[in-house]
Amino acid sequence: MSKNTGLIGLSILLLLSVVSIIGLYSENSELKEEITALTIEQESEYQEVQDVSNLEDKAQFIQTAFNNILNYTTETYNERLSKTENYFTVESHELLSGVGNNLEPSIGIQSSTSNEQVYQSLQGDNRFIYVAEISYQVEDNEPVVIEYLYQFNLLERNNEYRIDSVEIIPKQPTIY
Repeated sequence: MSKNTGLIGLSILLLLSVVSIIGLYSENSELKEEITALTIEQESEYQEVQDVSNLEDKAQFIQTAFNNILNYTTETYNERLSKTENYFTVESHELLSGVGNNLEPSIGIQSSTSNEQVYQSLQGDNRFIYVAEISYQVEDNEPVVIEYLYQFNLLERNNEYRIDSVEIIPKQPTIY
C-alpha cells in the first residue's frame, strides 16, 4: 500500500511538474512575443526620431545655404559666391550667381532675408521649398521687399548635401 501511495504521490508530483513546465513554456512564449513587439516598436520610434533628426539637418543646411547667398552687402557681394560652392551644384550656383562679372558693385547695395521658412515638398522626400522675404536696398533708396519661393532638389551623397535644380518664383506684390 505504501508503495502504491508513493507511486501515486510521484505520479501527482510528475503531473504537477509537467503542468508547471507547460505553463512556464507558454508564459515564456508570451514574454518573447511581447519583447519582439516592444523591440519592433522601439525600432520604429528610433527610425522616426532618426527621420526627424535627418529632416532637421536638411532644413538647417538649406537655411544656411540660402542665408549665405541672399544676405550680403557691397563688401561681401563676391565673398558669398565662393561660399555657395559648398552648398549648391555648379548649375544652381551659376543660376543664383546671376549674370555679370566678379567685380564688387560700384554703388552701395544690401540684401537681407526675413521670414524664412523651409518646407518639404509633397513631390518627394528630397524636394524642398525655401520661402523668404528678400529686402534689396540700393544706396539710400527705400528697400524693395519681394517674397521669393525657391523650389529645388536636395542631393545627398556620403552624408553631404547639395542643392540642385533650383526654380526661383517671385511672389507678386499685393496691391491694397
